[in-house]
Amino acid sequence: MSDIALRHAIYLSKISNAELIIINIIEEYVVSPCVLLSFIRKEEEGGLIQSKEDLRNTMEGAIKKMLENRVKEFSNLELHLSYKVLAGKPPDEIIKFSEESDIDLIVMASSRISSTIRVIGSTVRKVIDSTRKPVLVIHE
Repeated sequence: MSDIALRHAIYLSKISNAELIIINIIEEYVVSPCVLLSFIRKEEEGGLIQSKEDLRNTMEGAIKKMLENRVKEFSNLELHLSYKVLAGKPPDEIIKFSEESDIDLIVMASSRISSTIRVIGSTVRKVIDSTRKPVLVIHE
């Protein structure tokens, strides 16, 4: 999670009295085989499927704890602040969530901003290309 982008989003939320929803996306398709091996249970039928679920639950638990700490960190600012953990491809999940939740502004961070929008990182570029929502890209 980008601290710089989060601070910009908090500022905008505060001055507009808008709800701020932090989303974090677990990329399910990116699982290193060596990581997955540590979760495999050979004694169970369907052990690989269960292992992927165990890994996802472990990751989701760690992410939720981190997000809860971030929400607590800003609790004194009197914000309408919440979080959501999603699973899938980040650009697809960001677009889907923003449309389903009627989001007014998407705030994202990118470390590869230059003079042309075409060289921005693939997640940011895909979101910009695929949504009609305004997107604020914060340079890190």
